[in-house]
This record gives sequence, C-alpha cells and structure tokens, in this order.
Amino acid sequence: MSATPERKKEFEGAKDPITFAVIYNRLLTVNREMGITMINTSISPIFAEVHDFSCAICDWDCRIVSQVDGVPSHTASAMESVKAVARYFGEDIHPGDVFVLNDPYMGGTHLQDVTIMKPVFFNGRLQFIAINRAHHGDVGGMEPGSYCPSATELFHEGVRIPPLRIYKDNTPIDDVINMIRVNTRMPDDIWVDMKAQVASCSVGEKRILEMMEKYGEQKTRETIEDIHLYAERRMRDEIAKLPDGVYTGQATLDSDGLSDTPLDIKVTITVKGEEAYVDFAGSSPQCAGPSNSPIANTATCVYVAFLTTVTTPDIPHNEGVYRPIHITAPEGSIVNSDFPAPVAYCTLDTACAILEACWMALADILPDRVPSGWNRWNGPTVTGVDPRSENFYVMFGFNGFGGAGGARGADGRPYIGDGIDLGGLIAPNIETNEVDYPHITEFNEFTTDSCGAGEYRGGSGAQYRIRFYEGAATDLVMFGDGRINPPYGLFGGKPGSCNMAYINQGLQGERLLAAKGAVSLPDGGTFTSYPSGGGGWGEPKKRDAEAVRMDAKNGYISREAALEVYGVALDGAYAIDEAKTKALRRA
Repeated sequence: MSATPERKKEFEGAKDPITFAVIYNRLLTVNREMGITMINTSISPIFAEVHDFSCAICDWDCRIVSQVDGVPSHTASAMESVKAVARYFGEDIHPGDVFVLNDPYMGGTHLQDVTIMKPVFFNGRLQFIAINRAHHGDVGGMEPGSYCPSATELFHEGVRIPPLRIYKDNTPIDDVINMIRVNTRMPDDIWVDMKAQVASCSVGEKRILEMMEKYGEQKTRETIEDIHLYAERRMRDEIAKLPDGVYTGQATLDSDGLSDTPLDIKVTITVKGEEAYVDFAGSSPQCAGPSNSPIANTATCVYVAFLTTVTTPDIPHNEGVYRPIHITAPEGSIVNSDFPAPVAYCTLDTACAILEACWMALADILPDRVPSGWNRWNGPTVTGVDPRSENFYVMFGFNGFGGAGGARGADGRPYIGDGIDLGGLIAPNIETNEVDYPHITEFNEFTTDSCGAGEYRGGSGAQYRIRFYEGAATDLVMFGDGRINPPYGLFGGKPGSCNMAYINQGLQGERLLAAKGAVSLPDGGTFTSYPSGGGGWGEPKKRDAEAVRMDAKNGYISREAALEVYGVALDGAYAIDEAKTKALRRA
C-alpha cells in the first residue's frame, strides 16, 4: 500500500488559509491586469515593448502587500514613495485623488522613474494604494533622456517632483500637470504615458473594490495582516537555516565617469538566528558623478539579493518579508548619498554592484543558490530628430543584451540583460524598433567566447550594430560599466567578457566609447555594442564534454576555448577526440 503523500503546508498558520490563498492570488492577478493596462494604453516603446515599469499594491499602513508585474529594481522602493505621500498629505487624502513623485531623496530611485499612486477607499476609509512606477523617456536635465554623464548635482538630471497631487475627484489638475510637462523635452509623450499609469492604477482600484465587496473590510484586513506575517515567517525560517556568522562581499564600479577612480561597494552580512544585519561600512564615499544610490534604491537591491538566494520563488514579495533584514549604510556614501548628489545610474550599474556584493557575501553559505556575475549595462541613450517625420525622439539601446551568470546545475541564460533586472526588461522587436526610430539593424547575434567558462558557463552576450539614416542628427549618451571589471566567476569559474562599444567600427572615424559619456554620431554612422557574457560557475574542466562540444558547434565558444579552457579536443566535424580529451583533463 502506497504512503499517503504529505499535504502541502503552504499558508499554514493563517486563520483562514483558503481565504488567504484566494485573496493573495487575487492581488497578484490585479497586479498583472494593471500591467496589461499599462502596456495597452502607453505610447512609448519603453513601456509597450520593453516593460520598464512595475505595478504594486500597498495597504492602509503604506506596506507593500503584493508586486508581481515589473522589474526587481522597483521591488521595495515604491513603498517608500507611498510613505512620503502619506507623511506630506496626512489626512488630506481623499477618494478620486492621484499622486505623483520621483524625488530620489523622498522614496524615489532616479528622476526618470515616475511613481503614480491612487488611494483606494472602502466604507469611507483608506484601504489600499494602487501604484505604478515607470521609467519615462525624458524628464528634463542636461541631456535628452535625462542620463547626464557630466551631472554633479541632482538639479542637472531633470525635474524633481516631491509628493504632488495631480488628480482631484478623478479629474486632472491641469496647472500642476503642465508644470511637469513643460520641464521635459517630450511633453505630450510624458503626459500620455502618465495617463496610462493612472489608468493602470484605476484598474487596480476597481478590482480591489470588487474584492472588498465580496469579502468585506474586516476579513480583507485580517487576511492582509496574515499575508505579511506569513511572508515574515517564511523569511525568518530561511535565514534561521543559515549558519550564524559574519560574511563579507565586495563589488567594484569602474568609475563615476568624471574621474578614473574605481568605486567600491563593501558589505558585511551578519546572520544571527532568524535575522540578518546588512552593513555597508567601508563603501566608497559618494562621488561627484551620477553613480550614487539613495537609500531606498540600496535597500531594494539588498532585498532582491535575499529574495533570489535565501528564499524560494513562491514567497510573497511584501513588507513582511523585509522585516528580518536590517540595513545600515553610512550617510554620505555611494550607497546612501546625501542630497543633492546626482543618482541617474543608481538603478543600473550601482544597483548591480550592490546586488553582486550581497551575492558574494552569501556565496559560501549558499553555493547552490548564488549565481556568478551578470552583465552590467552597456548603454546608450540615442537622441535626435527623425528625418522621416522631423520629430524629436529618445531611444534606449535595449537590444544587444548581455548574459546571466552560471549557477550550480544551470548555465546562465544568454541575452537577458543586467543582474538587478533579472530578465524583467524585454528586448524590443527589431522590426518595430526600426519603425519607431531612424536606423537599420545590421546584426544582433551571440558573441562567441563572451560567456565565462565553468562547469556551468555564463550566458552569452549579444553583439549588436545599428546604422542611422543619413540626415538624422544623432547624439549618444553612454551610461554603463563593466569595461574594466567583468562579471565575476565563482568556485573556479572564469569571469565573463568586458563590455565594449564603438561608433563607426571598421569605418573612418572609428572610436571606442567610454562606458559613460556623451558623443555625437557622424551622419549615417553606426553604433556597435559588445555586451559582456555572464561569469562561469565551477571548474571549466569539470564541464560535461558533450556540453562543451555542443557549445562549440553552436558558436557559443570557439574550438580554441574548448581545447585550452575546457580540455576538450574536437576534430573537424566537431566530434570529441576521446583519447586527447582524457589526457588534457588528467593533466
């Protein structure tokens, strides 16, 4: 007689686990529907195709209760924006209101990330806040696209929006909205996309009210408290499995672009029982350029590090899960900068480095879960006037993604982008991108030997070249990193390749671009990106020889790498020379 399978104990401990599961999953579905609304109503490709936005729901105490649709770099920081609105407006929050904020020193990340928040009232009381945070194409500043490599203070980067009411009684407040619009280079675009964010939040409001009509205020609130407590208990249980101790990690940024000085992010993670203490003492002081991170962004990166390694993917992403994690970051440092330090790169390169430092601190105690290093961003923002329409445009170079790091049991995924976004951003369709912007794509293909070697290799980066139309006045702003410090390998794995980018490669006027900086492109010129592949995990000569053979046959690695790095000898038909391979691997 077969044994009775053990009952799954998910949501065990809740007062009403069935209602718990229904309400929790309903909130996740609301998040997804909010995201679909954003995609269908926004006009900018960065939303409709790339998906550079996040939807979330906070409860009456400004605690994030659910977020499933979006990019990880928005995971917790959106909650801080809601808290800022609550502090500023107090009791002056009413049904039909909509609020906006992008201030990095009041719960935002960088100025391009504009957060829209709509309170949800039921029985005359504030119950939830629907949130949409989205990266807009331009919010003013010194450079189109608002990545400003020469910025030395926040005011250089764009319009700074404190907690601000932009709708009253579900009606736009035109004079306030116009103040935001006229401070950007594409006033119509930003307003249409902000209305898409409002529509997304309105869908969230509608679905939440339907849920509360069904379950009532008391049952809903009790269940929300259970969701927070369940997530907290799950995180505490996972931290308690780790050996008590002090663990350190460090990651380095090439520079802030204004000097050649490297920037170090150092972290010490102390595990005590069921709590973890994350301290960034020893990290570099805040810098002159835009590589600084406000504390909300730094905290988000820490939470992502724990959610991707310490816990399993089914844990709720809400305020409860963050309670056992205590973060300390020195004021005036690169991970807790003081106003008005510029912060434009914080959600990209700096966020990646914070995440990497935490991963490396956890690697020795979680070797089965921590991945090797991922690709960092390789820019650019491309701006100019489209000769086909005479319209100004801002294009972000989302094609040409790099690779993920390998991990125990799995190669890194190719063409997935930087670590902090974890695949949340989507490369736009090549043909659609050519319709939207004045260029032709010459190639977008995997780069041989870009992946870090290992028992489980990194994912390949994808080289990418575009040629701009004659007559297109084109400027590029590079905002990346990883030209000097490639994605790290773990446990004997090799690092991935370094980022590289050129204008007019192989043509007159060829120029290797700095990781950060602005440059004008010659008329009809080309831009070529070689994003890095991910780092490898484990000793390369332990990699399965058949996997090496297939990697070489498929062009991920060269025959030379198969022989010299992996110790696998291949003949002209890509068959394994067994005797030579055994000799190489014994040696």
